[in-house]
Amino acid sequence: MRMRSVLAGAALGSALVLGGLTVPAQAAPASVDSSTTAAAPSTASAIIVVGWYTTLAKCEADGANSAYSWWDCKWNSKRKAWGLYVDTDS
Repeated sequence: MRMRSVLAGAALGSALVLGGLTVPAQAAPASVDSSTTAAAPSTASAIIVVGWYTTLAKCEADGANSAYSWWDCKWNSKRKAWGLYVDTDS
């Protein structure tokens, strides 16, 4: 009877320890297969900042001389400068 209690206690103890140490399974990250042709269409715009300027005139001059058909100068109050934004798809 004593041996049964010891074995039952050992089994219960090991089950608690092993149960407490297990980590729930997580899904593996999906691999990217570059050979597939079915891709979701990109709806993200490709607008980036290409420079910061102290005056609006300098920003507009570079925008007009850029190779991009769409550009815009916007004031950034944190930088206290004009940002030249271009659309790289244009």
